[in-house]
Amino acid sequence: MKEIILHVSKRIAFVKEAVNSLPPVIRKRLPREIAVIVVSPQESLKLNRRYRHKRKPTNVLSFLYGREYGEIIVCPSVIRKEAKEQAHTEVFQMTWMVLHGMLHLAGLHHENSRIVAKKVERIEQRILSALEKKRKNKR
Repeated sequence: MKEIILHVSKRIAFVKEAVNSLPPVIRKRLPREIAVIVVSPQESLKLNRRYRHKRKPTNVLSFLYGREYGEIIVCPSVIRKEAKEQAHTEVFQMTWMVLHGMLHLAGLHHENSRIVAKKVERIEQRILSALEKKRKNKR
């Protein structure tokens, strides 16, 4: 199986499980090295405005810089707010957003097609359910 180097702060190190849970066919499509970068709402707003032309901070952005390197930008403040609104834990929501960013890095872009959107949703649900079961069994 392809080894992926994941750079992530200790604060959100739990998201590493998400990478290991990806199906091999998707792991193969990821860059060799991925950095997960935590940003403030202000920085998230700047990036979202610049790259997506949206006037609000966003939860996650992903940038692919070739086959060797990609970045996933997360904004914990936005993710925390969304977790509360959706009655999820912050760990679940952060894991979901990093997983979502990885699927984008692997070339799955839900914005382009309803078929791809359903595929992304199924993959995310399957992985998140398995991770939640694993976390509950550890308690």
